[in-house]
Amino acid sequence: MNTTLRRSIVLVATSALAAGSMLYLQARFDAGDEKSALEIVQSYRARSGRSLPDVLTEQNAGAPPPDWSAKTESACFQHERVRAQISGATGLVTYDFLVDINGPSIHPGNENGRRALEALGP
Repeated sequence: MNTTLRRSIVLVATSALAAGSMLYLQARFDAGDEKSALEIVQSYRARSGRSLPDVLTEQNAGAPPPDWSAKTESACFQHERVRAQISGATGLVTYDFLVDINGPSIHPGNENGRRALEALGP
């Protein structure tokens, strides 16, 4: 095998390993941010002492607990979308919250999310 071909193979292999490592690390960072965003939304308590899980339980009395999930909206800015889905008698109800990890702050992601945040009180 000539030297040029060997160098090309080593260069391609090194580039592939570097790209794979970067993708793996970014996935780990995203997973950590998603976990943090879930924790922020589920553990936040307003001055009134109420939490978002409390509000969702009240607004959907008799329904099973929500299924929580998080998805990265912007890895650069550490913005996450946290979603709570509740299967009730009237169908599936979705609450979206946009979380800025750096703030940290919670913003409504849809109309149900806005109503839930308003129901926390002052």
